[in-house]
Amino acid sequence: MEAAMSGWDYSDENAKRLQRLYLTGDVKAQRAETIRQLDLSAGERVLDIGCGPGYLCESMAELVGPDGAVVGIDVSTDLIAFCNRQKAHAWISYAIGNATELGPSDASFDAVVCTQVAEYIPDVDRVLSETFRVLKPGGRTVFVATDWDAVVWHSDNRARMAAVMTAWEAHCAHPRLPRSMASRLIRCGFHLDGASVFPILNLRYDDEGYSKGLALGIRNFVSRTGDVSADDLEAWHGEFERLAAAGQYFFSTSRYIFRASRPAGAPA
Repeated sequence: MEAAMSGWDYSDENAKRLQRLYLTGDVKAQRAETIRQLDLSAGERVLDIGCGPGYLCESMAELVGPDGAVVGIDVSTDLIAFCNRQKAHAWISYAIGNATELGPSDASFDAVVCTQVAEYIPDVDRVLSETFRVLKPGGRTVFVATDWDAVVWHSDNRARMAAVMTAWEAHCAHPRLPRSMASRLIRCGFHLDGASVFPILNLRYDDEGYSKGLALGIRNFVSRTGDVSADDLEAWHGEFERLAAAGQYFFSTSRYIFRASRPAGAPA
């Protein structure tokens, strides 16, 4: 991926926050659904663009087995170091990587997956064309992305909530990427095999839910933008504990999953 994909922070602190977030029940369930849609078989080679802490790679390695291979790339040196420390299988490899200039040779993977990463890269079409290039003819890909307008988050102060979420949009290059993902894939030469929605719903504000970790990440990011006053931002973040205690907490978002394949007749 690009070293400066957007306004997002890839420090060691944020890497640790992402690790905790990826172990929540919500993200584990999303990971299981992503793997189901990839439909991997033993012996296949798969690339994970933006592998984060490597949990998806580790799960995929169990499916492809020692006759296959899993390659994970990420922009964060801290996350890649974490991946290499916890690597469980010899057929997994991790490296610092650039999603717009993938290192592997043409037609070298049976499958490519990219979850919650493409929206952070300004030249997202280049990511898709590179994915097409490294896939074998007949190979398949799964892209997962968020439309940040699809977040429903209860607050007693709707104007403040809107201000915070508007400021948060600056953390990625394409905050509404799913709306154009199908057409982008087709323009790059892919066959669109399907699209679906993976819902996340939190009625509690606790460490097992995705939204608590997200709220902390939003607070930290928006505090650096200066678009929302410090007092309003702390009030926004502090409201969730009160709402939860009153049984009024509500958070919902959708992840959009796109499946596509490189046509078998496409030249290698």
